[in-house]
Amino acid sequence: DVDWSLPGGVRDLLQSRLSGVSEIGWQLLNTAAVIGRSFDYDTLREASGRSEEETVSALEALIDQGLVEEVQQSASDYALTYDFSHEKLRALVYEETSLARRRLLHRRIADVLAGHARGPRKVDALAGQIAHHYQLAGNEPQAAECFRLAGEYARSLYANAEALAHFRVALALGHPDTAALHEAIGDLSTLLGEYASALKSYETAAALCDAEALARVEHKLGTVYERRGAWEQAESHYEAALRVLGETGSVNERAKLYADWSLTAYRQGQIGKALELARQALNVAETAHDTLALAQVHNILGILASKQGDLEEARRHLEESLRLAEDLHEPGIYAAALNNLAQACNAEGEIDRAIALTEKALALSHSQGDRPHEAALHSKMADLLHAQDRSEAAMAHLKQAVSIYAEIGVEAETVQPEIWKLSEW
Repeated sequence: DVDWSLPGGVRDLLQSRLSGVSEIGWQLLNTAAVIGRSFDYDTLREASGRSEEETVSALEALIDQGLVEEVQQSASDYALTYDFSHEKLRALVYEETSLARRRLLHRRIADVLAGHARGPRKVDALAGQIAHHYQLAGNEPQAAECFRLAGEYARSLYANAEALAHFRVALALGHPDTAALHEAIGDLSTLLGEYASALKSYETAAALCDAEALARVEHKLGTVYERRGAWEQAESHYEAALRVLGETGSVNERAKLYADWSLTAYRQGQIGKALELARQALNVAETAHDTLALAQVHNILGILASKQGDLEEARRHLEESLRLAEDLHEPGIYAAALNNLAQACNAEGEIDRAIALTEKALALSHSQGDRPHEAALHSKMADLLHAQDRSEAAMAHLKQAVSIYAEIGVEAETVQPEIWKLSEW
């Protein structure tokens, strides 16, 4: 909202334009200014409390006075939308609306939008707007819940930075589900490559969550440390997660835990241990009929087979991981399988297929907002294209990789070399 004052000359000019506005016109302008630069007819009428005839007549007068403009919509959009003729005009109207009335109007607008959300439009898409108005109306509990919903909606669209901002505001406003919000913030920070922030959020979540969620959060802490190349710390958290699971914990979580632990052992060069953990993961996943875990396990088994030089076995596992992940519409695991299969294809001289698979993995990582993996895949594309003497295209990908690495490769003035070395995952 407006946080600046208009210069005196501008104020006088605009006030002269507003001098002929009727009482009902002023009520509509006050309401519209609180809604924002653009506003729709239904929200304006309901929040202002005026009748349909009064609203239409006053709007026509405001349009004739050059204060408000109709916005042309597409033929398929039946909503009536309007704009202030100038943002400074809205600023003046908002500034001259009393604080008490602003708060009242923000509450009314939030209630109206919430009512619209219960109709044909889902609340998720409007949650951010509703949250904003409830916050300015002073209804912090309702605002906090709407910010949480807005965060979930943004997250579903992979708008990770936006989701992160919404979740943080929900926390600041005192949302009661602090453990889940900290965990969600950790998830998003991981995708954005903000590993220090992710660790802090997961540690807070671990301190607040119930026993059922603790194994999952400990597992996530391990995966962040694994991404950073802190193998011992990763294993420590995997062990903690396993202890929390005990004998009766989720078998699905156990399978995924063994798979990630296997990858950490592989990164340390402990191939025997990695194979043992991967086989445990496969056994648990098959027993649980957990397709997601199976996709993850076949992925790590493919990596291990490739490391041992058994490219045929590697491709068998990676193709299976790819098939399972595609059926699940699980972009993270699907991108991982694509990346690792591309490497296996490249090792066998199938560079065209390797490029096609890497391009697909890159598109998925980009759409998911997974910045570290996106950077790694740009780097891989550069190498593959360079091998085909496509220097210009290779350089374009290399520049993209360097740009992302520069953005995420340093935290708290500490270089994170493992981000630069990311190859299989």
